[in-house]
Amino acid sequence: MRMPARTLALLCCLCSPLAAWGRKGHEIVATLACRDLPPSLAPWFQGREQDLRDHCNDPDAWKQADPQEGSRHYLNVEPYGGPFAVPRSREAAAAQVGAEAFARDGQVPWAIQDRVQLLAAAFKAGDPDQVVFQAAILCHYVGDLNVPLHTTANHDGQFTGQHGVHHRWEGGLVDRLGDWQGEVRTARLEPDARFAPWQWLRESFALVAPLLRDDLEAHGPGPREAQESARESYYWAEFTRLEGPVVQEQLNRAGQRTAEMILLAWTLAQP
Repeated sequence: MRMPARTLALLCCLCSPLAAWGRKGHEIVATLACRDLPPSLAPWFQGREQDLRDHCNDPDAWKQADPQEGSRHYLNVEPYGGPFAVPRSREAAAAQVGAEAFARDGQVPWAIQDRVQLLAAAFKAGDPDQVVFQAAILCHYVGDLNVPLHTTANHDGQFTGQHGVHHRWEGGLVDRLGDWQGEVRTARLEPDARFAPWQWLRESFALVAPLLRDDLEAHGPGPREAQESARESYYWAEFTRLEGPVVQEQLNRAGQRTAEMILLAWTLAQP
């Protein structure tokens, strides 16, 4: 089912250019990450929560000056043959799909690994400012990997006639959360934690097909003869009902997973 052309045009005009969660979403993830830290790490961030929120959107601004920055925010699984076929090493990934495709189709799992190492160095140096800054940047990339449409070449529904779905999901639905506070999910370090982003990649990609299906369902069978404002209201009510809980769960996961990566960096910094 394709959405009516006039409705599609209306919804697209509400959408900003493709970006991850958006400022509000990333700030929610940063807030949740601070709450999810174990007691042993919380003192590093007490009184600095606003600093974390202030810097967690920096990587989106970096795209303006660094042409390579954009690819650190996503990974399209299709060139690899699916989410289970993405290698863990950069070298193996580049060998599998070729250097050009590797550069074009994203590197977010490796960006997370890089930031864990930088955060570990900040912990080891005992530099509280760098700890908060590096944690904020790490928070951004972890948040991005928990956006389903950051795992597919069909990142904005352009192949399925659903242009604008990216922002409708990670922007429009987040804006409709109101005073939602999320859950406290205390971070725990899992075995082989440094490869956790590959599991997150698989879990996020599994949400893509249901998300696109729900976006289509939300466009019908609404009041086709109604005014566009009525159709827009119907869409958002349905899309929120169908995907709102998924957005909340992915934000909760991103917060907990950021805290887990901070805990991993702290562990790596120990002598």
